Amino acid sequence: MQVKQFKGNKEFTLTDFKAEQQDGKVVISGYANTKGVADRYGDIPTPFGRSYVYDLQEYLRNPVVLLDHEAEVKNLAGMCTEIREDEKGLFFKAEITESNLPIMEHVRTLIREKILKTVSIGGIWLYEDMENPAHLTLAKIFEISLVTIPADTYATFEQVKKDEVVKEAETPAAKTPDYAALKKKLETFSLTQKLKQFEVKTQWPATSGKEQK
Repeated sequence: MQVKQFKGNKEFTLTDFKAEQQDGKVVISGYANTKGVADRYGDIPTPFGRSYVYDLQEYLRNPVVLLDHEAEVKNLAGMCTEIREDEKGLFFKAEITESNLPIMEHVRTLIREKILKTVSIGGIWLYEDMENPAHLTLAKIFEISLVTIPADTYATFEQVKKDEVVKEAETPAAKTPDYAALKKKLETFSLTQKLKQFEVKTQWPATSGKEQK
């Protein structure tokens, strides 16, 4: 049976996030992905047939951090100084460039203000456990970028207590609006309004009974 796999980018907010000044440089760190917890894509990182989930061999050949997956020199945001997998998930630490380019100064400001706190990981994602298709069993990491939209819905800036995570997991998910139905209702309402306007414009004056004879 063919193994399900996806090649592309996935976004994650760094949990246990820290933004510090070390020797004058902005350094960020945190967990980019959490094992055993479903992210926004519904994937649950789970070891299967091996002791790890993340294959970092390819990434470690050139562990740079980009902006929005733009592989150009002007978009080099920094260097990953530490990346490892432990029992909790994928730990990530990087030094942000001291470049005086306006975009890099903007990035450093957003990090200090705790606005920019999300990374996107590019690679190949495999789902080898046929009995548990939502289990992400192997992630071959190729590239890491700073972006804006997270995928790991349980990842927050502050450290989340275990009982709070369980309580949140038991809360029913909000119902997704039926946008197609809403659009149809809006179109129906607009058509009704147009018909009413047409009726008003084409309405004939009432005639007396004498004229009808």
